[in-house]
Amino acid sequence: MLASNDALRWEVLDYFGARFGIPPAAFAETAFVETSNGEIWITSTLPPSGLHLRRPPGLRALRRAPAGLKPTSAFLVSIGPLVTASRFSLDADAVRQLLLGRRIPCSHSNGYVALAHDGLIFGCGLVADGIVHCLIPTGRRRELVDVFEI
Repeated sequence: MLASNDALRWEVLDYFGARFGIPPAAFAETAFVETSNGEIWITSTLPPSGLHLRRPPGLRALRRAPAGLKPTSAFLVSIGPLVTASRFSLDADAVRQLLLGRRIPCSHSNGYVALAHDGLIFGCGLVADGIVHCLIPTGRRRELVDVFEI
């Protein structure tokens, strides 16, 4: 089951504005659709009513987690230039450490952050009690480790 409505739209826009500094106008031509398992997808085309899809067309942007909305790494990468807040810049060694599963001390406030290197966002992290954790899926981490070794 898919659900799209104004309340969901404003919840997502408020979240991205407050957490990542993205103005609502950035998503003016898009819709947000929530699946029954708490995934929120961004799309430019809503599926026709009555059509039952396992997932909507578009990109999975968020999912509902116990602590609130969690952005996907893929979505943060796709909107990278728009992210002006909660951006955690790392040097190459720190990136490597995170991708290998190590945790790094940081001074950001608790919550989700966009991990960046050389100005480009490469995924999602979580800051908890002064430590950043990498939340990039394992397969993607392996690919990125290879890139940083070149």
